[in-house]
Amino acid sequence: MDIDTMPLQPNFGHQLQEYIYKYPDTGLFTCYASRCHYTVQVRKGTNMMNSDILYHKRHSDACAKELNLTVKEIDRKIAGHLMMIKKSTWDLIRADVKKQCSSKKILGVDTKISLEILKHGLKIRLMRGIYIFHYLRLDTNFGYKNHLL
Repeated sequence: MDIDTMPLQPNFGHQLQEYIYKYPDTGLFTCYASRCHYTVQVRKGTNMMNSDILYHKRHSDACAKELNLTVKEIDRKIAGHLMMIKKSTWDLIRADVKKQCSSKKILGVDTKISLEILKHGLKIRLMRGIYIFHYLRLDTNFGYKNHLL
C-alpha cells in the first residue's frame, strides 16, 4: 500500500485474507481507491475531488456490503496504491522488473510490475469489496509527479 492511503474498514486485514483464500490463482490483487489515474480502479460515481473522509467511508461501506469477495479481472496496467502480490508471482517476475527499474526512480514501477504479471499470463484482479482512501496529491495538481522523478 502506498504511504498516502488508508483502509476504511475495521476488518481490512481480514478482507484481504478472505480474497487470498477465495482466489488463490491470482498473481496480483488491487482495489478501488478514492483517487486514481486509472478509472478501472475508481468505483463508478466516485467524486475524486471530494476530500471528505466520511463521503469515502460511505463508498467503502457500500463496497464491503454489496460487493464483498467479488472481483473484476483487469487486463492492463494498474496504479499501485495497493498491490498485493503472491510470493511465487514476485519470484517469477522479480528479475525482469529489476532490469527495467532504476534504483533512483520509483515512477512507473507499478506499471512495470503489472505488465510483467500480464506478460506471464497471470491474473490481476480488482477486489471490488475493498475501497481505500487515497490522498494522491489532493493538495496539488492531480498529475504532479516531480516528487517521483
